[in-house]
Amino acid sequence: MLKRPVYPRVVFEFRNPAQRHFISKSAVDVLRLLFDVTMVIVVSPACRLSHQSGQSAQPIGGILKNQKRKMLVPIALAVSAALAFGSTAASAKAGGGQIKANTKCATALNPALDKKDGAGAAFFARAIACGNTNPMKATGTAVKIGFLNPEGPVINFPEYRISAEAAVAYINKELGGIGADPATGKAGVPIKLVICKYNALAAAELGNCANTLAAAKPAVVFASLAFGDAHVKIFQDTKTPLIVGTPIFPADFTSQGVYAIGSGGGCLGVHLGLIYFATQTLKLDKIALPWAASAPGIFCFNDLEAKPLDILAGKTRSGAAVTTTSKLKGTMPTLTYLPISVPTSNPDVAAYAAQIMAFKPNVLAYSNQGNLCWDLMDKLIGLGWTPASFKIVFSGSCIDTATMAKLGSKIEGLYTIGGLSILDPDALTGAAKSDALTYGTKMYTYSKDRKLTGTGFATQGFSAVMTMWAIASESVKDGKVTGKAMVATLKATNGHRAFGSTGLFCKQAIAPYIAVCATQVSASQWDGTALKAVKTAQSFSGLALVGKGDALRTSEVK
Repeated sequence: MLKRPVYPRVVFEFRNPAQRHFISKSAVDVLRLLFDVTMVIVVSPACRLSHQSGQSAQPIGGILKNQKRKMLVPIALAVSAALAFGSTAASAKAGGGQIKANTKCATALNPALDKKDGAGAAFFARAIACGNTNPMKATGTAVKIGFLNPEGPVINFPEYRISAEAAVAYINKELGGIGADPATGKAGVPIKLVICKYNALAAAELGNCANTLAAAKPAVVFASLAFGDAHVKIFQDTKTPLIVGTPIFPADFTSQGVYAIGSGGGCLGVHLGLIYFATQTLKLDKIALPWAASAPGIFCFNDLEAKPLDILAGKTRSGAAVTTTSKLKGTMPTLTYLPISVPTSNPDVAAYAAQIMAFKPNVLAYSNQGNLCWDLMDKLIGLGWTPASFKIVFSGSCIDTATMAKLGSKIEGLYTIGGLSILDPDALTGAAKSDALTYGTKMYTYSKDRKLTGTGFATQGFSAVMTMWAIASESVKDGKVTGKAMVATLKATNGHRAFGSTGLFCKQAIAPYIAVCATQVSASQWDGTALKAVKTAQSFSGLALVGKGDALRTSEVK
């Protein structure tokens, strides 16, 4: 059981301003006082086609709702800075939610952090600490970053944009913008998001947005989730660097001039992670494999679930030979699996459950939107499934803690696979804990819609902007930053510190997935009451399951 660290006593104001109290709080306690914290794992969007149909999450906070919570924001940030430096020197009173005149910051860079957490870690630690004690407001001509986001009647991810806007406000108002120097108190230049929202169901809108953003001549364009590939050629032709938050279509993985930086690497990380965990960690070889028959889901299943399973077996399900350079080819010759296509509308869940039980697998691996995962689980339990029947490995998109709490011990031992979650500080240490606290406090301060703070892709939007800001700051030359310089920095990353992520490894990207810079995922297990980290399965990648240069598989192979 994780022990909560106790930090120095901090002061905050209750509704009665005349009365002040001293209390000790853990990191997550502080966030609980700020807003209703919810646990959401960053997940594969192939399984969640709209904000409304995404996974739900159970609040774990919700106490002291009537407090003047804004008084607690600087406290949490001070804890964050202290964690980043391994000390408690940061002031809990600094900042106070107001921007002070730019002044020199006494906190020095700590090179040891770069060795511990990757290149750029010292930069992040000092910037966050100095933003707390000596906030700087960016000045000068803004660096434009294009922001491409699907926000339509069905495919709708407003949290990606809202959180990105909050990160920009934090950077511009407290961190001094791009190229700021805390040591001298010299501010950098602000970031300006050039936003284009499109309806993913209207075929022309993605390309129209791309043309609009390219015409604005930004340093780079960030595409959160692109439902299609019309934008890629437009940005290539205009020599506009493209950074992807969550890759879901083949072009996101394989295109020149594209850099996918999101934690977990989209379905490349999550879906390969499901298969790797089931076969290499759990050592199981008879796999029930329902899959989401959505547009991105079809690719994610065929290339990143069925293909690696065929590689492990050394043959396809019909016995045809498999061509691959993976060293794991044929290492599990007795492996078998049962694929079951699950349509996005009117799925016959009872029939799928019956097929699975008749197959008698030793593990089920599944990635879909939350309600479909638990509909299937309900039917399996109704047919007699128990934790002793076979293992369950869900992607993070299936997580619904309210439903899981109701099922309790009935699903004890169930696993989930996803990227780093920065919504549960007490489950994290070091830089990741600092990121979680920074995210919580700054989203509370700057978000235009706090209800979205705990939704699926909010952490991705905030983290991506923070990481792009760090890359841009590292790329400043002669007081200026260009998209070309940012790309050069990205290309060279090999364990580089990324906010809210396990790091950037663009230099290690393999063909055909040349654009993906982050593929690490982590496993959690339900203990009957809560999800707990599987300590032996944190920050792993399933890339070994596919060979360098292997052909993409975009349709079913029998």
